[in-house]
Amino acid sequence: MYTREISQLPESVIKNGRASFGTFDGCPERLDIRGIRAPFTGLPLPRFLSNFRIKSSISFMFSIGNYIGIVDFFDQKLFGLAKVVFWSKENKRKFSYREIMGPRRRIIPHNMKCGFCASFSKNRYIRLSWDHKRNRFSMIFSLKGDSSRPSARAAFVASYMDESMNEVFTVVPAPTKRRCSATYYATPSIHGTLSLGSTQKYPQVVMDDMDGHAIFQVNRAYYPLEYESESVFISGTTEMNGSKKRFSLVLHSTQENQVDADGMNSNFLFLDGKKSPLPQVQITHSWGLGKNWVIQDFENMVDLTFTPISSQVHDFSLMIVHETTTTIYGTFEGVLKTKDNEDIVLHNFEGLVRKESRRS
Repeated sequence: MYTREISQLPESVIKNGRASFGTFDGCPERLDIRGIRAPFTGLPLPRFLSNFRIKSSISFMFSIGNYIGIVDFFDQKLFGLAKVVFWSKENKRKFSYREIMGPRRRIIPHNMKCGFCASFSKNRYIRLSWDHKRNRFSMIFSLKGDSSRPSARAAFVASYMDESMNEVFTVVPAPTKRRCSATYYATPSIHGTLSLGSTQKYPQVVMDDMDGHAIFQVNRAYYPLEYESESVFISGTTEMNGSKKRFSLVLHSTQENQVDADGMNSNFLFLDGKKSPLPQVQITHSWGLGKNWVIQDFENMVDLTFTPISSQVHDFSLMIVHETTTTIYGTFEGVLKTKDNEDIVLHNFEGLVRKESRRS
């Protein structure tokens, strides 16, 4: 059975010019990867130019009531992007919104114990905030509609003291040990509501306060000039041994780690407060993104098939930056295995996959 050591948090991600690689339990005080000595071998760049290659992102995947979706923030240094896309599980309607943010000193904060990330546009107000000391996590958005989509509002809160809350931190090579990619995960059990305004075709929809599930991810990395990745996000409840258990799955297949992808990666299965590190996975879609995806590893811990239902393609170009992000909503079939050899069987289970490519 595959295993990966989960260590205590290091004092600092970067120490004496080198990254502290590994998988760590808990939430770091700061997610800051500046200070690596000569991250681009052969190019004696000044530190401020090396730091300019560090890019940050936040993703908040949620599944609550009749809705499933994801909220994203991207910090591209010169500007930022905020995006919200979600689907109705009943009629499969898609709702997509985005906002470009101007230059700021820092869009995504380094402080992981207390902070927030927000788009303050009056038409696209989106805010994620966290505070461990006050035991509170929240996500709020208020999005103005137009002729093709309704206005949308949502407010979700969660507690860090919840028994099913997991927090884990990974630092992996990107792609060699000269550079690194650091990722923090949390799995909050959310409570809140989501409402949609009326349009010419559809009436207003107001969802009662409900419980739901989410995956919160913060990443900082030294990005190469060209970058590609594929990701899987699943969060919900499953029946095991006659009782319902909460689980979350996050998988990434990237070109980042070329050193030891099995021993150092960011793949995890969370089950009722327990963390199961997973090996490197292979994600294939031989007939295109709109056909079935196959997600497997070589340790028989992940064996899934994903069937797409609806997709959202976001193309963005500005100066030297070009980004294409395809987010797909669909259903999963297959089996997951925990580190304790417990099987989680998925049948027609809803979740998201994503393919990203960036050039900057």
